[in-house]
Amino acid sequence: MGQRRTITAHFTSERRFFENALGKEFDFTQSTGPYEYLLGALSGCFYSTLASFEYKSSWKEVEIEVIGIKRDSVPTTLEKTTLLIKASGVEDRNEFESLVKRASEECSIYNTIKAVSEMEWKVEYR
Repeated sequence: MGQRRTITAHFTSERRFFENALGKEFDFTQSTGPYEYLLGALSGCFYSTLASFEYKSSWKEVEIEVIGIKRDSVPTTLEKTTLLIKASGVEDRNEFESLVKRASEECSIYNTIKAVSEMEWKVEYR
């Protein structure tokens, strides 16, 4: 059996939020709604997958900007999703890009969203 993850969502006329199993709360607001959490989860999963690989070189910092374009038609799932990966202190760019490609193939949230959205990633170096 796989790893179980649970959140509990609460909706009242005063507040909309979800909490994790430890009781940490995350509000749904106009600027942090469901899609912001989804795109944030994608960036976290993608980096966790990337960092889990064995690699010879190193990097100092990775920033992932995720841009999601929703469809106008119902259901309004993501139509196109782009991960702009900004990396600094990368010792071996070829290896890094190979690891990014592998992360796109193995990241579970990336591949879940890929079922409904065109996916792309780009790497920029600082």
